Amino acid sequence: MPVRFLRVTLASVAAFGGIILAVLSWIFTGQRSSPKGATAEDLRLETLVETSSPELAAGLRQASQWLNQLAQRQGISAEVLALAAHGLLTFGRTEESIRLWQRCLEIDPNFVPAICGLAECFVGSGDTEQALKYFRRAAEIEPTSTGHQIKIAQELMRLAQSDQVIELLEPVLRRHPNDVAILVLLGQAYVHKKEYEKAVLVLERAINLAPTLTNAYYALAQATFALEEKELAKEYLKVFQHLKERDEEAHRQVLRTQDDRREILRSLAEFYSRIATAFLAAGDAQTAELILLEARKLSPECNPPLELLAWLYHRQGRRQDCLAILEELAKRVDYLPGQLLCGTLFNELGLFHQAEQALLRGVELAPHQAPGYTALASFYLRWQRKLPSARAAALRALDLDPCVENCELVAATCTALGDTASVQAAKELAAVLRQQPQE
Repeated sequence: MPVRFLRVTLASVAAFGGIILAVLSWIFTGQRSSPKGATAEDLRLETLVETSSPELAAGLRQASQWLNQLAQRQGISAEVLALAAHGLLTFGRTEESIRLWQRCLEIDPNFVPAICGLAECFVGSGDTEQALKYFRRAAEIEPTSTGHQIKIAQELMRLAQSDQVIELLEPVLRRHPNDVAILVLLGQAYVHKKEYEKAVLVLERAINLAPTLTNAYYALAQATFALEEKELAKEYLKVFQHLKERDEEAHRQVLRTQDDRREILRSLAEFYSRIATAFLAAGDAQTAELILLEARKLSPECNPPLELLAWLYHRQGRRQDCLAILEELAKRVDYLPGQLLCGTLFNELGLFHQAEQALLRGVELAPHQAPGYTALASFYLRWQRKLPSARAAALRALDLDPCVENCELVAATCTALGDTASVQAAKELAAVLRQQPQE
């Protein structure tokens, strides 16, 4: 399989919240040595065990054993401490998770997962100033991450610092003109600053990209009303009220069907998956598989164990085992990372139809985001089939995310179709983009 397709499709999975690249990140970054004062006690989850139901307590004891097994193999690293911190935070022990995140930073002051973990803890406790401090630190270390900028902007909006939001996000928007989260935040900041024309411009672009953004319509109603476009404001307000009712009904449905035990087991299964990722990165596929199978027993509906098992079985050449997992994952038609992963692995297994269906479903689930179109275009190009569709998908990806990689993808599809004029145009655009300042 060409490296380009693998890179594009795995990046697409990661962009929508998949966990596969966490394995690769761990492998290539390595582990940090233990900080002064860090001991195996830091990996014990006894305070959680003591206050948990017998079923959860048993699961947490098992998790503690696996964490200690990792520590015995590689020392009490920042990565292992981060796993324990995440487990504590997941089950409501915020103060203890903060202590472990801080121990991670004693090992490596630039360990972004710990910095972001601390930031999220402070968001949860309502300490906006502290949250901003850590999100800004993460942005300094990873300046190309729009996610950090968005988090900073969200916290600034809580403080009604719209001037700072605008100063922060305007240059980011120039580099990412179709990022819906940035468009909405910037539009809300413009409304707060009474810059209504600018607000309408970015918010209308946002709802064009994602027509069901509830809050965008409310901000648009405010902006158009202020501009004396009262009929248009009424229309936007009507759409907002409809979407808000939909959201509230969806929330009520969740509450009606909520099963506390099921949710706890799902959270525990996700925690197991994180631990399994660490064992995979350490080269212990056997223990990782055991953990993932346990996670699957705990919560059959939990997605991360299936994703990792499919990836693991494919890497091990266990075709039938991989196919069995993929077929189950493919049935979860509303789970975007799973559909994109199915598309990737079905393709690698030489199953054109199954891969195509999964990738098309991925595009359907996120029609206003570029990665699905990028993956679909790369897929058709790899098979040299449905090349007009490949070009259409590549052009849509370029429209949504005007970057060099998507220009090259357009050029490749046009080359396959013999459209030399369009190839030249795409290459010229790529040259222009390369000359722009990089993030």
